[in-house]
Amino acid sequence: MNTIETVIYIENSCNGQPVWIDNQSSLFWIEHNQQKLYQYHEPTGEITHCDLDKPILSLSPSIKNGFIATLKDGIGFFDMRDRKVTYISKPEPFFSNYESTGGIADRNGNYWATSSISDQGHQQSHIYQLSPNLNIDRFSHEGIESSAQPAFSIDGKTLFQSTKTGRYVYATRLDENQQPVSTDVFCRISKSEGQPHGLCVDSEDNLWVCHLGGGCISCFNPEGERIHKISINAPNVMHCTFGGENLDTLFVATNGTGVDQQMSKRLSMTGCILSIKVDTKGLKTNYFSG
Repeated sequence: MNTIETVIYIENSCNGQPVWIDNQSSLFWIEHNQQKLYQYHEPTGEITHCDLDKPILSLSPSIKNGFIATLKDGIGFFDMRDRKVTYISKPEPFFSNYESTGGIADRNGNYWATSSISDQGHQQSHIYQLSPNLNIDRFSHEGIESSAQPAFSIDGKTLFQSTKTGRYVYATRLDENQQPVSTDVFCRISKSEGQPHGLCVDSEDNLWVCHLGGGCISCFNPEGERIHKISINAPNVMHCTFGGENLDTLFVATNGTGVDQQMSKRLSMTGCILSIKVDTKGLKTNYFSG
């Protein structure tokens, strides 16, 4: 049985994708409603936060610039010292309905950001690869309407994406030049278990999938078969990542937005960052090389 502990409860919170930074022994995440950056220092249990000057969707560590940030309308660097964002790129400046949905670095130091663009009621998902020299390429995904936070397989040759409007997780194969080759359905979540949202991969190349509206997190093996399920006392399980000294702690973010606050007190894991001890280890966080 997995032991679930609460790192922090934030009332009426919308907790974003957490990221573990090993050289700081800390978990970082954005609380979107307040637009605050939180830091949990695991060895001491201390939790601190700071205000942001611009809305940030997600963060990944950058070797040269602290953090690289996915913004609603583009990609930028975030400096922890002055808490300022410097834009790198606005990939779709001519689309007013462009919206970023998440981002992650790969093991080669590139940064991948996902987005959706609504055109006459139809949503199209795009993914953008930002190289360390800050060149950006765009790839379209036919059939993927609006992707959420992406994740990479161990070898870096498969990019996983969940859909914000459907019940599928897709796997995109990449060639030796990190160019998309094909996209297929990796797994499907049943209607009774909500829809897939945040993703992360462990050291055995299993994919962990958060269930939005399903109150659980599932683990799928590389063949797309579910091999483990953890029930969580919160309806909206949003994001997950591995961390801790031995990378054997699964940190999970749940959403308290839109949930009656009296009910939230009964749903003890709603609006929280949770830590779960699991029987596998995660992967070290990839850094953007720029």
